[in-house]
Amino acid sequence: MPYIELHASSAFSFLRGGSSPEHLAETAAKLKMPALALLDRNGVYGSQRFSAACREQNVRPIVGCELAMEDGCMLPVLVEDRIGYKNLCELLTQAHLRSEKGSCVICYSELAAFSAGLVALFGNPSAKRAQFLNETFGRENVYIEIQRHLIRGEEQINRQLIDLADSYHLPLLATNGVRYATAHGRQVLDVFTCIREHTHLDAAGKILTLNSERYLKSDIEMKSLFRDRPDAIENTERLADRLSFSLENIGYTFPDFPVPNGHSMDSFLYTQTWSGAQERYDAISVKVRRQIKEELALIQRLKFSGYFLIVWDIVNFCLKHNIMCKVGAVRRTARFVFVSASRRLIRSKIISSSNVF
Repeated sequence: MPYIELHASSAFSFLRGGSSPEHLAETAAKLKMPALALLDRNGVYGSQRFSAACREQNVRPIVGCELAMEDGCMLPVLVEDRIGYKNLCELLTQAHLRSEKGSCVICYSELAAFSAGLVALFGNPSAKRAQFLNETFGRENVYIEIQRHLIRGEEQINRQLIDLADSYHLPLLATNGVRYATAHGRQVLDVFTCIREHTHLDAAGKILTLNSERYLKSDIEMKSLFRDRPDAIENTERLADRLSFSLENIGYTFPDFPVPNGHSMDSFLYTQTWSGAQERYDAISVKVRRQIKEELALIQRLKFSGYFLIVWDIVNFCLKHNIMCKVGAVRRTARFVFVSASRRLIRSKIISSSNVF
């Protein structure tokens, strides 16, 4: 059974990861790794770029996150399905809204309400925490994570974790806690660490990583490191098979926009569009009229009327309250969403047509 890395972080972990999502995906493909999980610190910021890069490299992307907990520990979680992604995003949003920038922490008491659809990786040898996670996520959704970076004292912790797994009948999971795609990325991470801690390389000392082991390792390397616990390697593929969530199938819909009585979002957008066109042009030419009709028809077909009404409402609010608003940038963003959706529709029509034959 091939080893699959289920705990990697990118530069979207903000000075705690040394490689771009694209570089991680490219390296995984070179290693012939069938799947890879991205777990950035307190966010899923890099997930879209990571997923797109993985698809290009024929590597299955797995979404997750490192949660910074209130006691200073990290709790890696992996998304199993759409419910899990929804819960993870809600949990992160709630934590970021109440926190100052850069100081977001998750309370243990919050986890129960958002645990469905998530799998927790536990690497802290605390029986009390292990019992708590069992009760919160369910025994089948908790894995004991062990890593081997060839540093002093690490094996003592691993023995405690293995004993904990045996006591609570939890599966072991081998990961490398990846922080950079290749060993050379350690130098980049050291620079990032100095920036984060407001120091320089000569004075950084022990805050820098002890060695260059946190790179994306091959199947052979990981099996050699964990030759005494092949189950920890095999469980990486077993767990990866469970994690079926993909951003491609997220099924996101924009919030409904409140419209006047007698209107739907489509009809209200239609009314506002033609009203705006009359203000913009002295006389609406045949070409402009045809373009507006085509775009409105496509927006309605894609069910994007609510999005355009929300953007229109935000711009109006800013103009009314003398808030600086780059209308041109907003228009370009709306146009990008529209064009992207149009391309997706065209691709889906091509795929549907090919399936017929």
